[in-house]
Amino acid sequence: MLRNHQLDCHLVVFTSNRQLPVADSQLLQTIEMPEFLELFYPFDKTPTESAVSKPFLAKLGEQEAELEFSSFNASDALALGLAILAESPKAKAPDAPGVRAVVVHVSINGNLQFYCAQDGTNADNYGWIQRKVNTVTRFGRASIFMGSSCMAVGKDFNEKFLLPETEYVGVGGGFPLRVKGVAYPVGVVAVSGLPHQMDHELVTKGIKKYLESKK
Repeated sequence: MLRNHQLDCHLVVFTSNRQLPVADSQLLQTIEMPEFLELFYPFDKTPTESAVSKPFLAKLGEQEAELEFSSFNASDALALGLAILAESPKAKAPDAPGVRAVVVHVSINGNLQFYCAQDGTNADNYGWIQRKVNTVTRFGRASIFMGSSCMAVGKDFNEKFLLPETEYVGVGGGFPLRVKGVAYPVGVVAVSGLPHQMDHELVTKGIKKYLESKK
């Protein structure tokens, strides 16, 4: 385990190849956020309505299609994890009041490649990470897509698929790692620590930044 003072976290890199889930009625409700967070991660202030709409689900599908890699290995996992941390609120505004820390996970084919827990996170965050990763691994879709698509038809994610809430969750923060030409995701990236929609935004923003850096 390495101490990274710049990112203010404990960093674990692998180079080898209930806090209870929120109830479905609260899943995508409006969240009051500190102003500085809104600057980093703007999102719909009335997600209860948009999250179950066809355009919202279509946008999530487009994100998965657009955020593809030409290849993805352990070096990419390290670089992606660091890119996500660099976009986190704690890295952007470490002294802001109420700033929240995050945990970042990147794995390839079930093998953990990168894991960083910023100071201020705890074991609950690890539990959320595991549930989000399990959901993405099982379905090959973003965890927020799975929860929102169920809500769109009036179903609870865990009840619909008969999955235990202690192991699977349909909220934002888990995202599939896709490689062009490969049918199924090769890995998972996940974030926990912010309101779940913002976890999703942080993941996708980090992936975009990393892909842009490789052009």
